[in-house]
Amino acid sequence: MEVIERVEVLENGQLIVVLASGGDSSYQNIYREAAEVNWDNNLKAFKSPPPRNWSHSDWFHHIVNVTKKCSIKLILNNETTWVNIPDNVKEQMLVGKTP
Repeated sequence: MEVIERVEVLENGQLIVVLASGGDSSYQNIYREAAEVNWDNNLKAFKSPPPRNWSHSDWFHHIVNVTKKCSIKLILNNETTWVNIPDNVKEQMLVGKTP
């Protein structure tokens, strides 16, 4: 299980999901899922491409689902921080939140 430390929209529009543990170098293999989700070792985060047709909340749920396929369960907690995420988008991201 990996605790999500921060969910952030970068200036270029990419969504990143930063892990509290700093992640693992093996997470770079997530690209093999061919789902446009990548691991950025410098950011210690899973990231989406800049949004095109999907919203940031769609990408958030996609990242959670793709990582789950790779046996990486991402979880939010009360200490997760939200950066450049409007409240209505955060609410959409929290729908389906697993305990």
